[in-house]
Amino acid sequence: MKHSFLDKYSNLNSPVHRLDPRVKTITALCLIVIIVSEARGEIFPFLFYIPLVAIIAGVSRIPWSYIIKRCLIVSPFILLAALFYPLSQMLTQGYHSLGAYSHEFMVGLSVILKAYSALILLILLTSTEKFHNILLGLRKLKMPKLIGVISALMYRYVFLIHDEILRTNLARESRCPGSLKMSRFKVYGNQAAMIFVRSLERSHILYSSMLSRGFNGEFPSMRKFSLKGTDLLIPGAIILMVLTIRLTSQNIHNYLFN
Repeated sequence: MKHSFLDKYSNLNSPVHRLDPRVKTITALCLIVIIVSEARGEIFPFLFYIPLVAIIAGVSRIPWSYIIKRCLIVSPFILLAALFYPLSQMLTQGYHSLGAYSHEFMVGLSVILKAYSALILLILLTSTEKFHNILLGLRKLKMPKLIGVISALMYRYVFLIHDEILRTNLARESRCPGSLKMSRFKVYGNQAAMIFVRSLERSHILYSSMLSRGFNGEFPSMRKFSLKGTDLLIPGAIILMVLTIRLTSQNIHNYLFN
């Protein structure tokens, strides 16, 4: 069972990894809210945001190849969202020239920068901490119990589904070596149905075994969270820095270019 695709780099030793999960979660959410709240079409502040996010990624020691691969998964949705705004303006206002839509293209570019900045921060959050520790930290922050249980079960069942995918791939390749003679849609459709049926059956067995061992909706953990000075000082300084950029970037831009 090869299940290192979700938290492959969570065991690294870096300043970001050593932070308390509660602090990391709050810091990531604060940075995302501040960056995304920038006005539409504002590009100048990202001259500060992007280097700061890159520095955090470098300190975390997460390989950039891994971050880029994760970003590529959602890139089509980000690029389409950024393209549709200027395109919709062209269709509603009538096409004139590309220069007449410079503001609309700047808005599209700001959408791309905001989305990738927030996405990289989320990737760093989930890659520098075990997912169950993040859920435990959220429970300490008074996240509703039901949401925590559902999230924890979904996280565990992902491994089960992935294991069934590996099993059915091995079975298909052993029975159908070489190129497929049947329609690929039919073969992969039958495999997807088989994955669903087998995963559903195993999930019932797994949940029944959890109940027989006394599962009551809480996932016990041996980890004890304790806040240290660095857990508050460094993230607090980063949030303050980003907030300062957010509040003063417009004045700096006007001073430099006006």
